[in-house]
Amino acid sequence: MNPNLFRILALALCMAFASCSSDDTNSVPDETNNEFIFNGTSYNLVSAIIVDENTANNDPSEISISLFNKTSTEITGNNDLSDISYVYFDFEDTTIQNTTYSQIEDYDISINGNVVNSEFTPGTVLLSDDDPQSDVYAQSGSVTVTNFTEFNIVFTFTFTRNDGQVISGSYDGNYFMPN
Repeated sequence: MNPNLFRILALALCMAFASCSSDDTNSVPDETNNEFIFNGTSYNLVSAIIVDENTANNDPSEISISLFNKTSTEITGNNDLSDISYVYFDFEDTTIQNTTYSQIEDYDISINGNVVNSEFTPGTVLLSDDDPQSDVYAQSGSVTVTNFTEFNIVFTFTFTRNDGQVISGSYDGNYFMPN
C-alpha cells in the first residue's frame, strides 16, 4: 500500500471520529433567552424599548428598558391589547455600558396586563417599587449588559423579592429606541 494513501486514509478516519458529536442527551442545556422566570414558570419576551430620558447633554440620566411579550409595533400602536407580560427597570448612566448595574430603584414586572385606550393596566404584579414593606418589593436586583450595539442588546437580570422569591431573565435581540 502506498504510504501517502495510508496517511490520507488515517487522516480521514481521525477527522471522521473527531467530528462526530456525542449522542448524550444529559449534556448542559442551551441558555435560553428572551424570557423571565418566576416561581418555575417562564414568560416569553418579544421586544425591548429603550428610552434615554436626557438626550440634550452627557449628564447622567435615567435610561429605561421595557420588555414585552408583544412586538414593539403592537405596543406602540393604538390598539387594545391583553395578556401582556411586562418588565421595566431603569438606571442612571450617560449611555448603556457592558457592565453590571446594581443600583436599580425603579422597576416593575407584571403578567396578564392590558392596554385599553392607550392606557396600560398591569394584571398580576410580580415585582413593584411602590411599597418597601410589601412582598413584591425587591430587596436586591441587578442587570448585566454583555453587548450593546446600534441594533442589538444582550443582558440578564435578577431581582430577589422581600419574600425571597427570585425573578430572573435574559434578553438578546433588537430594540426600539424612540427619538
